[in-house]
Amino acid sequence: MTLLPDRDGVFRERRTVRVDAPVDVTWSCIADLGGAPGWYAANRLWALRGRVDRLLGGPGLRSRPDRALRTGDAVDGWRVHDIRHGRSLTLRSEQRMPGRAFLTHEAVAAPDGPTSVLEQRLEWHPDGWRGRLMWWLELPAHVLVMRAMVRGMGAAAERRAARPDLANLLS
Repeated sequence: MTLLPDRDGVFRERRTVRVDAPVDVTWSCIADLGGAPGWYAANRLWALRGRVDRLLGGPGLRSRPDRALRTGDAVDGWRVHDIRHGRSLTLRSEQRMPGRAFLTHEAVAAPDGPTSVLEQRLEWHPDGWRGRLMWWLELPAHVLVMRAMVRGMGAAAERRAARPDLANLLS
């Protein structure tokens, strides 16, 4: 959690969870983000944020495609900025707010076994004092939601790994 921006004026957050699942299964959960499982935590809050965004003139909630994501695809109020299939997904927010947000999830092999590490990174590039104020006002709820999201995604990967038939079906 970052209360102050770095030298470039960017607020950055990073969370990791150890996942008792192979990288390909963890990746399948990342790749499903915004689809059937939603956002793995606080789906009603995400929906509320989408409705507020729509009222402010933003895109609100848009459904994602029913296929593997590609750069440029819409995922609710986000757009796929970068995707490295089997490894990482970076979304860029298109919601109406005073700044730019990027959300990345990455799955890497754990160094000591057949498990994986799921990393979540968030960057907030505020536009002026309104952007910094928004960061600080949303921070408490934001931390709880993002923490629950990465943990929920990790737990979903572990459930899929425990049911290989399900992991193969969903990836």
